[in-house]
Amino acid sequence: MNLPKNTFYSFLKKRFFRKLTKQSLNIFLRGGDIISADPFANGIHEGALTKFIGNSAEKGMSDFLIDIGANIGLTSCQNGDGFKKVYCFEPNPLCVNILKTNLAISLRNDDFTIFDFALGDDDGEFDLYVPKHNWGGAFVKDGNDYADDVLGGKDGFEGINTDNYIVNTVKVKNSEVVFSDLFASILEKKLYNGLIKIDVEGFERKVLLAIANTLPSSMNVTIVFENWDPSFDLIEIKNAFKNRSVSLLKLKRSIINTNKSKLRKYFEFILLGEKNQLVRIEDDETIIGDLILMLN
Repeated sequence: MNLPKNTFYSFLKKRFFRKLTKQSLNIFLRGGDIISADPFANGIHEGALTKFIGNSAEKGMSDFLIDIGANIGLTSCQNGDGFKKVYCFEPNPLCVNILKTNLAISLRNDDFTIFDFALGDDDGEFDLYVPKHNWGGAFVKDGNDYADDVLGGKDGFEGINTDNYIVNTVKVKNSEVVFSDLFASILEKKLYNGLIKIDVEGFERKVLLAIANTLPSSMNVTIVFENWDPSFDLIEIKNAFKNRSVSLLKLKRSIINTNKSKLRKYFEFILLGEKNQLVRIEDDETIIGDLILMLN
């Protein structure tokens, strides 16, 4: 076997990589994956969302964090110490052990719980499609609310071609049964105010409705979820949370997820950088991006 030569060029690459990643997030990351770039280079994943979750905890929503679609733990690792209890849902068997390790590295105590299954309408086993270049974009296709063009397009593909994915069979459990048990156990600990993050690539509606049907009246919750569907029915979700005050907000970006041309986005990003603000969702507001429900 011929070993690679230890050239000056390889030495420079290693030195440059060490300097570039000096402030990287202190967790295990997968080289070359889309979700790893910012944590490697800038030491943070989804900075605006991370800041919002942190501010929510500081303002009293710090009893529990429920991270649905936790992946390798980027959200829980960055924000988990701000909450008394952390609960993570992650069905991908390739991610679960990494998630457990990253949480153990990042959190000051080991008071976290991992559920290694997905949430849906019924119990069963289904195929999970994991984009080879983006492990954070995995989805269950059967029963998904997103059309194939949305599922493929969010990861830069035209439709679904299995050559672009790693396909694993995963467990799915009935969301309402799971949430009923989980909320009951949280209340037993006398915890009432928390945050739920949902990133389940097309199962958001199912999960949100299940929460609406099971959330105890004594709990105050802020829900953050990602949406790729421009026709997502927010009114249905708002109406599902009966007898509650519901605020619909969006983490609005100045460039990403706007209708501006690619050329304009490019120049604005270079000249001005990306800006974020929390806004109420208006009738003409695009609802693609990070959406927020505040429930009281």
